Amino acid sequence: MRKAIALSILALAGSAGSAFAATGGSILSLGVFQGVGDYAGPELGSGYISAFDHSELGVGAEYWYMFADDYALAIQGAIGFFSETNEPGENAVGGPEAKFSTSSFKLRVGGDRVGQIGERFTWFMGPGVEFWSGKATFEEFFGSGEVETESTTRIGVNGRVGGIMKLSDSVGIQGQVGHTLGYATAEEAGAKATWYPSSFNASWGLAFSFGGN
Repeated sequence: MRKAIALSILALAGSAGSAFAATGGSILSLGVFQGVGDYAGPELGSGYISAFDHSELGVGAEYWYMFADDYALAIQGAIGFFSETNEPGENAVGGPEAKFSTSSFKLRVGGDRVGQIGERFTWFMGPGVEFWSGKATFEEFFGSGEVETESTTRIGVNGRVGGIMKLSDSVGIQGQVGHTLGYATAEEAGAKATWYPSSFNASWGLAFSFGGN
């Protein structure tokens, strides 16, 4: 019985022939990203800046090169953004409409272990190194018009797991979740903040397979 179960698991692991992309092939994914941005400031004459984080949405792309049936080089890039509008209420004393927004970009390079579950699902999991940079803008929050923070730089280690649901031999739906542990730094008017942020991220989109043996 145990032998039969083991053989069934191996069968589910699939063969290279049913892979979404075989050795020498590549996968391009285009999709929507969700993550956390890390920011600091503004300084506003206090002599200090303080760190804060905020959720953000984004769009991006990822490229896998299958240098083996079960290993891939993965390169990912994305731009992130967030926008919030605050309208004054009845108790506001002539206050104007206030706005808060963020913008960022990230680049990730890593490697994935890739495998098959049945004939129509490809899973992947692996580590990567991530570079992220972003800034925030405040309008009418501090009584001084528009205030833009200096850019924050974050370097981190990212791990993720995901999969591709095969729709055809060359098109699939890709989704993934991951976690980033990093080192962030920002500086403005001589004031500096450094911290070690930790956050979760996710994405989903369409994946396209090209070439391969």
